[in-house]
Amino acid sequence: MTTEHDTALGTGEAYALELKRAVEQAAEAQRTYAVLACVPQNLPGEITSDIVKVVGRCILGLIRDADLPGIVGHDIVALGLPETDAAGIRVIAHRLQNELTLRSTPLRNTVWESGFACLPEDGLTAEELLNTAILSARTRRRRLAG
Repeated sequence: MTTEHDTALGTGEAYALELKRAVEQAAEAQRTYAVLACVPQNLPGEITSDIVKVVGRCILGLIRDADLPGIVGHDIVALGLPETDAAGIRVIAHRLQNELTLRSTPLRNTVWESGFACLPEDGLTAEELLNTAILSARTRRRRLAG
């Protein structure tokens, strides 16, 4: 998988393909799978890529070996979480959201919002789960704070 140089998190089409494979395997085995998206709430015109690099490095210490971390676009941190249901992802999302805010505050007062989606209730494909997780981070639907 292609990784972002400064963070070692998956990126681009290679990350999307890995997430797709993981979701398909979970669906075939009828196992739970969740996708978490952490989206920085930045000011218009503000560049957050420097913050994403800092917080991306800290994520690797917070996740399990089987989890699939990545950067979507330039500023969204995503996690694929096997064997994780809605209750479990709420705990992980809360912990990660707090850690991201803590790590990025010295650079800039950036607020992170987390959203998640679970297989199968929120989608059946990796793309559906990721899009739903991002949308929920940007709106009130299934957002951690909501």
